[in-house]
Amino acid sequence: MTVLVTGGSRGIGRATALTFAAAGEDVVVNYRRDADAAERTVAECEEYGVEAVSVEADVCDPVAVEAMVEGSVDRFGALRAVVSNAGIVRPSRLTETTDEDWRTVLDVNLTGAFYVARAAAPYLQESAGDLVFVSSIGGTAGTVDASYAASKAGLHGLTRALARELGPDGVQVNAVAPGPVQTDLNDDIVAYLEAQGFHGHENVDTHLPEYACTPETVADAIAFLVGNDYVHGEVLALNGGMQFR
Repeated sequence: MTVLVTGGSRGIGRATALTFAAAGEDVVVNYRRDADAAERTVAECEEYGVEAVSVEADVCDPVAVEAMVEGSVDRFGALRAVVSNAGIVRPSRLTETTDEDWRTVLDVNLTGAFYVARAAAPYLQESAGDLVFVSSIGGTAGTVDASYAASKAGLHGLTRALARELGPDGVQVNAVAPGPVQTDLNDDIVAYLEAQGFHGHENVDTHLPEYACTPETVADAIAFLVGNDYVHGEVLALNGGMQFR
């Protein structure tokens, strides 16, 4: 069985691919632009003695997504899990957000996740596999900006709706919602917030010594959701206490 990770070439996606490879799972590493980074992730996964492959596909293209999922099954067999991680941020104030930026962020973060889920669902139903979305504290706290927060809040609704729909077929559907994570994407967010005078996330009390978690911390949480047989329809907060729910 195999695990498919979208946006798997770096950051949380890379850490997730390596975590599952270390657990003995074959891995499909999806990427959109950085083929070299994807191949490095594949090589690192293969060091654990598993099979791994990189697949270029834009999650905004439903045809490409279907081909990626079908190709993964054809090559490796049943899907153990699909981790929908691909995401972007284009932070700006409401009045400065262009129509193009709004559509692009929603297309990648939310519509792309929908395409991945739709393509993977029939195979996950066959294997009683797991579907995990990578969301953000932005989806519950409204942090960063309107487009990012709206896209991540939409993921929470998608998670719960699909949990109700696919659960009877044995498919577990969950999401992780990290606070700040030590990634390039988070660097972009912090730079934007500091430019707006918000001083990044550092002015928010996490109630823990650490300011930001690592991609590996998020990957461990994803592996927990996949490995647990009784967590379903959950949006798992990983924010160090920045927001209590």
